[in-house]
Amino acid sequence: MNTFLELQVASNKYRKQLWRYFYGGKKNLSKYLDEYKNHELNALWLLSIEKPAELSLFLDTPFYCLERLINNPSYKFYQVEKKKGGKRDIYAPNDELKKIQKKLNYYLQASYLCIKPEEAHGFVINPGYLGAKSNIVENARPHTQKKYVLNIDLKDFFSNISAKQVWGVFSSYPFNFNEQISTALTLLTTYDRKLPTGAPTSPVISNFICLKLDAELKVFCSDNLLNYTRYADDLTFSTDNPISDDILLDIMNLIKKNGFFINEKKLRVRSSNKKQIVTGIIVNDKVNVDRTLLRKIRAMLHDLSKNGLHDTTQKHFKLLGYVDKKYQIQFINKLQGYINFVGQVRGKTDSRYLSLKRSFDDCFSFKEHTDIKEVEFKIEFFNKAYKKEDYMKLAINSYLSGDYKIAANFLDDFIYTNRFLSIETNGMVNSLKYLLEYRELKSIKK
Repeated sequence: MNTFLELQVASNKYRKQLWRYFYGGKKNLSKYLDEYKNHELNALWLLSIEKPAELSLFLDTPFYCLERLINNPSYKFYQVEKKKGGKRDIYAPNDELKKIQKKLNYYLQASYLCIKPEEAHGFVINPGYLGAKSNIVENARPHTQKKYVLNIDLKDFFSNISAKQVWGVFSSYPFNFNEQISTALTLLTTYDRKLPTGAPTSPVISNFICLKLDAELKVFCSDNLLNYTRYADDLTFSTDNPISDDILLDIMNLIKKNGFFINEKKLRVRSSNKKQIVTGIIVNDKVNVDRTLLRKIRAMLHDLSKNGLHDTTQKHFKLLGYVDKKYQIQFINKLQGYINFVGQVRGKTDSRYLSLKRSFDDCFSFKEHTDIKEVEFKIEFFNKAYKKEDYMKLAINSYLSGDYKIAANFLDDFIYTNRFLSIETNGMVNSLKYLLEYRELKSIKK
C-alpha cells in the first residue's frame, strides 16, 4: 500500500489523467496509475481537487446549488431514545445535502483506509482485496485472556467535534486542501458549528479527528504494556498488570488534551474473575456471545414456534390489539440480526449458531409445512359456506386468487370493522392470518 504522502505527490502529478479516468472509464487509466488499488484511486481523485469548479464537478452538483447548500444547509431535528435511558439528538440532512454527503463519505472512507491505524475498527470500509477486516469482533479480539480490561466511553462524541477541528482536518495533513476547498467541505459536513449526529459524513470525519489521539495512545500503551483499540467512541485497554491510578489518570489526560470528554458513568475496570465485555462481546477466554443474549434468542424462538408470529410480536413489543405487519417484519429482522451476530462472533460453522439458524428457518416456514394444504382446504370450504359479501369474503377470494397483499389488506379491514367474532369466524381469521404470514415470510426469505 502506498503512503499518503506518496498519494499526495501522485495526485498532483497525474491530475489530468485522474479526471480523464473518472469521467472516461478504465480505458483512460494511465499506465502510471495502473498500480493503484481502487480505494487509492478514489483517494487520489479527492486529493486532486483544487478549485470550487472542480469540487462542483466532483460532487456532480451545479455550482449555484452547492453554494446554496453551503450557505443554507437544511437539517431535520428529532430525538431517539437511548437504550439505557435519555434521548439522543439527531440532525438529518435533507435529501439534496444527504446525496452530496454520501458521495463525500465514499471518497473520505477510501482516503481514511490509506492511513487507518490498526487500532481503529469503527466506521471503516472493508474491501475484500485487502484481507484484514475492521468490525466489533476484531476490535474485541486483542483483549481476550487479559487479567484487566479498561472500558472508556467518549461523551457526546460527534457533537463535541467542532467545525474548527473539521476545517483543521481538511486544511492540513492528510488533505492539505486550500482555504476555499477546506471551508466549503467543512460547511457541507458540519451544522451549528459542530459535527451533526445523523450526517453520513460524520463517522468517517470523526476517525480523521481521532488520528492524533490514536497515535498518542498507541505510543503510551506500548510504553506501558497495554493493548489498545477504538471502535468509534468506545476505547478499550487491556493488560496482565494491574491498572494503577497513575496510568488511568495519564490516559484520561491524553483524551482530554485531544478535546474529548469522558463519560465517567461508563468508565470501568474489570478483572478476569468478572465478566469482561468489549463492544458487546465477552473476552474473558475468547471472543464470545453473552449467555443472556443466547437465552433471549432461544426464548424468542420458542415463543415463535408455540404462538406464531402475530402473538409473539405482540408480546415482544408489548402491543395491544392486532399487530401491524411493519412490527412483525421488525421482529423478524431483530431476531435474525441477533442470530447473525452469534454467527459473526462464534463463526458460521459454530454448532450453536447453526442450531439457532435451523430453528429460525423452521419457525418461519421456509420449508413447506405439511398442514398448509389442510388449512387452505378449510379456507376454501369456509368460503363456499360464507354467504356475506364483506371484507372477509373479499380477503378469502383474494388469497385463493394469489393476491396475498390485497388479501392481507381486506383481512385487516375485516378485523377492524368486526370487534366480536363467532368462534368459527375467529378460527377462519386465524387460519387466514397463518396462511398470509406463511406467504409473506416466504417472500421475505427470497
